[in-house]
Amino acid sequence: MGDVAIRVEGLGKRYRIGERMQRKTFAERVGGALYSPFRRVRSGLRAPHAQGRPRQVETMMWALNDLSFEVPRGEVLGVIGRNGAGKSTLLKILSRITKPTTGCATVVGRVGTLPEVGTGFHGDLTGRENIYLNGAFLGMKKQEIDRKFDEIVAFAETERFLDTPVKHYSSGMYMRLAFAVAAHLETEILFVDEVLAVGDVAFQNKCLGRIGEVAKSGRTVVFVSHNMAAVERLCTKGLYLNKGIGVLTGSVREAIGLYLGHSCNEVTFHDEPLTWASIKQNGRQLEIEAEYKFPESLEMPCLGFVISDYLGNPICGTNPLIDCVPCPTVRKNAGRVQVVMESPLLLNGTYRLSLWFGDGRRDYFHRHDCITFDVVNMAGLKQLAASSVGPVAPQCRWLFS
Repeated sequence: MGDVAIRVEGLGKRYRIGERMQRKTFAERVGGALYSPFRRVRSGLRAPHAQGRPRQVETMMWALNDLSFEVPRGEVLGVIGRNGAGKSTLLKILSRITKPTTGCATVVGRVGTLPEVGTGFHGDLTGRENIYLNGAFLGMKKQEIDRKFDEIVAFAETERFLDTPVKHYSSGMYMRLAFAVAAHLETEILFVDEVLAVGDVAFQNKCLGRIGEVAKSGRTVVFVSHNMAAVERLCTKGLYLNKGIGVLTGSVREAIGLYLGHSCNEVTFHDEPLTWASIKQNGRQLEIEAEYKFPESLEMPCLGFVISDYLGNPICGTNPLIDCVPCPTVRKNAGRVQVVMESPLLLNGTYRLSLWFGDGRRDYFHRHDCITFDVVNMAGLKQLAASSVGPVAPQCRWLFS
């Protein structure tokens, strides 16, 4: 394959999903076992159609569909997409954890994989024993593991519990050791799946730094994450997956642009005055749209929002009254409100959206942290002005229909 480390051709993975239409409780199953001999005697008197098995509803789902791409040696590929796009399925196929339904994937070189934190660890073995066990799985000699052992333990910060079975570790300790083993053993290719989704901030920064070191050393890395800022920082090329179909881009920024352009988070509210809301990013803009329905007519529909960081601290927020926008007198009981905000006013990161709705005199609806979304600022920062809520001033256009 020359300078190609990973080659994927026509890759597809199909799953069968469904469930039986008839379910039984534990008591019903015990009773059925006791009376089953009598049922067998009586079954001969029944009609043939009454002896069939419970009907099962099945459907087929393609997690990946006709995916093809190549990753040169030394490339850092960022794989991004919404939940259910097929990212983890792709990594499991490349890691030889699962087999594809169609096509093939060729990986050249010794592989270190972290598809799930602690994959390959044995709970009854100590931390020390699991380090050597994982190294053996990767085809490494004891001398190679000995050379990296102290570095792995120092990174994981588990010196005191090194000879304790890992089943007694906390989730944080378990995760630290698992990542340290996968990231420090001398593999030519490293697969990482959402390792930054858990753990404290210090550990996440430590992981990012280590992945950056691995990338600079000339090793091939496939990095799957919902953290767009980390993907932009670490990766040189991007693969955008959408419902199992992939688009390999020339740069990671193009892939992030595709992801943000197609990303739309929606939420439906049942038996509420505000019935539906969505947030989406389109280039440099962030759009919030909501529908409302009331028993009586509203003279002035007023939608307010607050954007908070992932920890819940308010970043910015406004509504037409704060912005001194004259709301039209619609006198209707149903309609739609849309606000467009320039997204570069938000820093890179994951954010939460809270919504409020009223008519300027009375509050009818408030939902805290109802939508979560990501922002990646690739166009530089603007000079920010003061705001009524938080340190960022949104510049908005309001539309009512």
